[in-house]
Amino acid sequence: MRRLISPKQVARAIGVSESSLKRWCDCGLIRAERTAGGHRRLPLDSVMSFLRERGIRLVEPEVLGLPVSAGTTEWTIERAQTRFQEGLVSGDEETCRQIVHDLFLGRHDLARICDEVFARSFHAIGDLWSCGEVEAYEERRACGMALRLIHELRSIIPPPDAGAPVAIGGTVETDPYTLPTAMAEIVLRGQGWDATSLGTLLPFETVVAAVERLRPGLVWLSVSAIADEARFLDGMRAVHQAISASDSALVLGGCALTPELRRRMACGAFGDTIQHLASIAAPLIAARRLAQAAPASSGSENAARRDADLNA
Repeated sequence: MRRLISPKQVARAIGVSESSLKRWCDCGLIRAERTAGGHRRLPLDSVMSFLRERGIRLVEPEVLGLPVSAGTTEWTIERAQTRFQEGLVSGDEETCRQIVHDLFLGRHDLARICDEVFARSFHAIGDLWSCGEVEAYEERRACGMALRLIHELRSIIPPPDAGAPVAIGGTVETDPYTLPTAMAEIVLRGQGWDATSLGTLLPFETVVAAVERLRPGLVWLSVSAIADEARFLDGMRAVHQAISASDSALVLGGCALTPELRRRMACGAFGDTIQHLASIAAPLIAARRLAQAAPASSGSENAARRDADLNA
């Protein structure tokens, strides 16, 4: 559910007059809604997008429910990653929250935040755990913190427009890792996709059913663990058939997709990072929007356009 706040709260948070803020709303710079009583209310995601796009600093971020110093520290990605990793291991969630909001308001690319702050931190934590320098409970706690932060990021990204192209994804059988698919979801939503992660450990049959019923423009699958390669390849063939029949695009990524396994899979596009996924998805959504604005094309024209985009 979208969080709504009053113009007075937003004006106080950024240190401007309420009349100035209302003028911005009247100009369409910040989306506003009306209550049943006619009072103006502003969606938090619209406010945060406005602040991010305009580079406006917060004076009292806590008024918006943000960390007390959110948006006041300028980070390089490298320094943010080091401090973020330390916060994850020590359980310092408030510091991690501040870093995430600072990076978002500092106009850092969402996909880069996911790859170079979240993912890189967990790769390092995994190495520390394997060496006995981090306890299992610390790694699990860090995962919970990261998921909450990703969910919080999702809440400050504007929802997709009505009729936006649909994207779905998740992980398949025997793969329990939640972070990659959660990161994929927020990055695609940031591009304008109506993106939904269907979760983890999805049977191949239910992925096929989702493709057939939801008719997505894009399907992503994160593959970090495979128990049975033969079963995996059979399942992916079924998924690819369903995707081909529905004029969707398939993007696969994950550390379990070895070069040898990729050679045996004649389907979809491969990406090794969230930034790769974003670079593949961007022209796809642009093409979908053009198609929605133009007269409907034939199925063969759509398929040709999709293949050209994936091979670009």
